[in-house]
Amino acid sequence: MTVPAGVLHFRIAKKKGVAYMTALSKWLSSLSYGYIIGGLVVLLVAFYFLFNAIPRTKPVKGQLLCVVGMDLIALLYYLLTFSLRVSKMAAQSGATPRTMPRLWAFLMVFASVGAYIAILKKDNKPDEKFDRWVFALLVALGSIVSVALFQWIGYYLSSALFIVTVMIAMGEKNKLQLILTPIIWCVFTYFVFNKLLFISLPVGSLFKGLL
Repeated sequence: MTVPAGVLHFRIAKKKGVAYMTALSKWLSSLSYGYIIGGLVVLLVAFYFLFNAIPRTKPVKGQLLCVVGMDLIALLYYLLTFSLRVSKMAAQSGATPRTMPRLWAFLMVFASVGAYIAILKKDNKPDEKFDRWVFALLVALGSIVSVALFQWIGYYLSSALFIVTVMIAMGEKNKLQLILTPIIWCVFTYFVFNKLLFISLPVGSLFKGLL
């Protein structure tokens, strides 16, 4: 059976596109967390100046930056999925390690469309004065430190410590919530990645010998 020329060209273009995205994903995976976070910060700063230069977006640039940040993270997750290995059995079943991260990314972008529309409405309130820059900076630095600690104490312990620290900084005093929240998050993450996606998150060099 002869394949139409249009379909053939589409398949070739799709194959080249996947190859390009895979190469880009591997390059991103080879970068340190510091470079990735630095790149995200540079992009957010660029969007800040862009929104600040447009009269329509200037009053709501803070709200827009929050949504843009979410979209950039979703885009990063999507690009990184191309470097995940997919077995023939998983490919035939239709559910692969790439499925869940891509679903999350698409849902985040889909939700952001509604957020953009709501923010840009004429009756939307402008940004409120934000006076907790020190707290925001500490949380940002804490997230960077948390990621940097992955290689030593692993994702689960590092994430748990970060969650507890942020909760305490936000004024949470309920001991039960301080204990249960990080535990529930770690259990949920373990179930999604290890059991559903078959992806082992880093346990850290300090605990690798114990597992």
